[in-house]
Amino acid sequence: MVNYIFRVIGFYEDWANGRELSESEIYEASSLLGAPTRKLDVFLSRFRDVFGQVIEERCCEVGDGRVCIYSWSRKAFKRYFPAALDANGTIIFYARGEVKLISYPLHRAFDLGVRGVQLPNENPSMVTPRIDGWHVNLYWDPILNRWAFSTRYVLHNMVYVRGDLKIEEYGLTVNPIVSVAEDLASRMGLYQRLGEYKGWTFTLMIEGSEPATWVKGPPEMGRVEEYNLVLLTARKPSGELLDPIESSRIAEALGLRSVAERLLEVTPGIVEKAKESIEYPSLFLWYLSRGDKEHPEVYEVKSEVYEDYINVIMGSNAKSYILLVTSGSANLVSKLREKLGDQIVDETLQRITELETVLREAVTSNPEETRRLLRTKGLKQDVITSIFKAVEEGKAGRALRILLSTVTEGWRVEDTPLIISNLVDDLRLTIRGL
Repeated sequence: MVNYIFRVIGFYEDWANGRELSESEIYEASSLLGAPTRKLDVFLSRFRDVFGQVIEERCCEVGDGRVCIYSWSRKAFKRYFPAALDANGTIIFYARGEVKLISYPLHRAFDLGVRGVQLPNENPSMVTPRIDGWHVNLYWDPILNRWAFSTRYVLHNMVYVRGDLKIEEYGLTVNPIVSVAEDLASRMGLYQRLGEYKGWTFTLMIEGSEPATWVKGPPEMGRVEEYNLVLLTARKPSGELLDPIESSRIAEALGLRSVAERLLEVTPGIVEKAKESIEYPSLFLWYLSRGDKEHPEVYEVKSEVYEDYINVIMGSNAKSYILLVTSGSANLVSKLREKLGDQIVDETLQRITELETVLREAVTSNPEETRRLLRTKGLKQDVITSIFKAVEEGKAGRALRILLSTVTEGWRVEDTPLIISNLVDDLRLTIRGL
């Protein structure tokens, strides 16, 4: 078993308890932290930097020991070295000078948007969508002597209240996401089916009738009957990770839904499809022949339009609507027509065409009055400068997106044509010097 965080911490704890580390052990441990060295002091410095700045450790006292969960800091730049991959909710128990791994969830995927990350020159083994829900990990807790849930960031007895982490007695569930997962598991009789899986770690999503992107908060206990538990992957006690298809067989035995039910066809252009997806927040590309049985390579390709689409369809958000209709994607415009109707989309596009013409003329013929007008519309000076620069460089589409995403802030989709029409009228008056 090679959970990278557990391995590194094991070396560190051995040193802290007085054992002298060999050069090969120091080299292995420091390599897992992304900075190979044979010098103990350099390794220790790197260890403190990593576990103090980029991998977050949240702990609580339990009897004569402590339980800690490890997650990648959301404030840190994304980086990928071995220990970073397992910073996805790994849980370790410290007691009497020993450490024990008790939860070994699915490792982090490589984000294709991160500098230096490139897809392999081969087709992925499979493609799965990101379910727009709430991530939980399920594992056997030897301290509580029962199955327990955690999120990627906190244990069951931890919750953030106005940005501050509150920790209650171990065994008392206060985290709202975990509470819903526990209730779901109890309702469906999941715990009774898990007897033979002690030592396994399951990674699941709580999926509701509304996407988590729209809810922007935890699932509600009062709506538990609307949620499902969907299994992503299962990890054996040996550390071997079962891919979504292999895990689906266990999901069936446990009475769970499986992400394998939503496998997508591996086709040319899958990356472009992911970036323009309105069905899923992102797609995961699995390369099962790369990496090893514990850490097969998985790449995440995020949609560039999904959140805006959700904001339009569920919240009638005018700013998101503008960003989509000016994206240059005929497919997106077609989808908006299906959901919103031809009339509103046609009228919006017509007004945008008119605006493009008058904006270009106003910037050229009466720049000072145009700047004054835009200031009255609530645009800041740097935004106005960006609009002028885009027009002067012949990038009318960019200028329109900057302008309209500002003036439509806080309005609804149905207000958009009128907002643009009024702006066109004002710019025409500016052109005439009125």
